[in-house]
Amino acid sequence: MSRLQTRFFATKDLSMQEAEVFGADFAKQQRDIMFWIGDLARYAERKWPDTHEQVWPEWVSPGLIARAKGVAQAYPKQADRQHEATYTQYMQVANRPDRQARLEAIVNAGQTSDESRKAATEERAEEHRPRWLIAFDVHLFVHQWYHSGASLETAMQVSRWIQRTVERLREKGLTDVACCFDGRGSFRKELTMEWEHKYKGERGPKEPELVQQLQLVRELLDGFGFACVTVEGYESDDCMASYAAHFPGKVTLVSTDKDMRQCLSDKCNLLLRVEWAEDEFSGELAPSYEWVTADSHTSDGLAYNSVLVQGIPPDQWVAFQSLAGDPVDNVKGAVGVGATIAADLIKAFGTPEAAIQAARDGDERIKPAKRQALIEFEAKLEVTRKLVTLRTDLALPQNTRI
Repeated sequence: MSRLQTRFFATKDLSMQEAEVFGADFAKQQRDIMFWIGDLARYAERKWPDTHEQVWPEWVSPGLIARAKGVAQAYPKQADRQHEATYTQYMQVANRPDRQARLEAIVNAGQTSDESRKAATEERAEEHRPRWLIAFDVHLFVHQWYHSGASLETAMQVSRWIQRTVERLREKGLTDVACCFDGRGSFRKELTMEWEHKYKGERGPKEPELVQQLQLVRELLDGFGFACVTVEGYESDDCMASYAAHFPGKVTLVSTDKDMRQCLSDKCNLLLRVEWAEDEFSGELAPSYEWVTADSHTSDGLAYNSVLVQGIPPDQWVAFQSLAGDPVDNVKGAVGVGATIAADLIKAFGTPEAAIQAARDGDERIKPAKRQALIEFEAKLEVTRKLVTLRTDLALPQNTRI
């Protein structure tokens, strides 16, 4: 007499060996049956599109059939179903483009269905948590630390400083990290090839030791699991500005470069520096942060060419720099128009074009000598503005989660 009856399994006098055989068989059938239902549902719909429901008895849930069909459709080939995972686990990752890799990871981790379900729930919660990306101008900080005396310890010190900062801010909700580097070549240098004053033209070649430190710091940061970002022909600033413009969440840019002020907005702030000092009570390293927001930038201003510039909001920063120039990058503005006058002109007229037109019109708010300088600068305005404008359209890696 068969032990298998309708909704009943006769266990009387069952030996351990027999139980093991039945147990393995039942488990395999339980794993496979939903795939079989899904395959049959897909076939029936293709074969009999108008009457495929007749394949199933009336008491079967249409929702169950639909779910089974969806999972079978996600794994259409027999080769897609070779992982020793449960049906539930196949179903958990069916909508993921990397489902095969996820199944392999589940199996390798030896997770039960409950454990993988819990992990998936936590992952979904993490994915829906508000994102906050911090982008480091690694190129800038390596240069600063190297030339301040760190020398061959630069890569180790910068990478450890970044790691400590990320660890502490992660406690405050940080979700993403991008470590940005300059790419080879620069479109800005090409713009000034014919000019007497070339973009960054006064800088000599990098010392071999500095190049080595830049390579090493990237290896160390990559080893920490942080996304290292480079786009050939563009600078680290351009990468950071592109993240600031398009990242789906809050962005913090870690840089002391004045160009970054143009990126400030409701969703983007600046972290100028993080100083680590030993806490006198606990003995642990504790950070102090120097933040800049769009509002604090406008109200507090900053020293630009040794002049305090205030009242220029981020969306007018490019206009200001176009007239004032940027000696750090060897960008020449209008002759004789320094930071103070450039700020006054932007406050008065709004744009360089409007200031130049006012000069042409003999506006008395502009001194005669400055009027002529502005008029002569007009020919270089378009290129100069491109030199100080950070690109926000770069295609960047999105695998920045930590």
